[in-house]
Amino acid sequence: SVSNAAWREFLKSGLGFTANQLNALLFVGGALSVLGVAVYKFILIRWSWRTIFIIGIIFNGVFSLLQILLIRGQTFGLNPFLFSLGDDGVMDFLLGTQLIPLAVMMVNLVPPGIEGASYALFTTTFNAAIGVSSALSTVILGIWDVSKETMKAGDLSGLTKLTFLTTAIQVTPLLLVKLVPHSVSDMNQLKTGGLPSSSTLGGSV
Repeated sequence: SVSNAAWREFLKSGLGFTANQLNALLFVGGALSVLGVAVYKFILIRWSWRTIFIIGIIFNGVFSLLQILLIRGQTFGLNPFLFSLGDDGVMDFLLGTQLIPLAVMMVNLVPPGIEGASYALFTTTFNAAIGVSSALSTVILGIWDVSKETMKAGDLSGLTKLTFLTTAIQVTPLLLVKLVPHSVSDMNQLKTGGLPSSSTLGGSV
């Protein structure tokens, strides 16, 4: 998804986060992402994939909007670092719960005998998506003034607008969730042509 490329600079220049604190955000985010995978495996595995994606996208949007509170200094009495830690951590956890369903869908889309070529295709597509996302995140930085100097001067209006924009972009996948199969059994029916074409498109997406 298209992220807020100015966010880390705000944490560093606007809130004065140290390098250790920024690294801690990455570490905790990674740990909670793994926890999300475990929660899916032991708790959410019987849930519909569509439900998991819908809940994940909505909550990701909500917690993305909570960054507005951090920008405005409204952290409910919490230290800004702890507030940011919880905010980023929850979003990484939600992404972790979606990892296995995505992997299962990709595996089930691979015809026998071309596993190597399919892995290369998926890896290339994933890396290309990361590159495009990063490029788009950089491009939209020019819409409003979110420079280091501006944030240090206390003008965070551009950052606020950018956060609203990136949050809106992040929740747009809700429009495609209805195309995603509900479960592994749906994927198996997809292989035999037992599902509508929309589900076939969803599996491909």
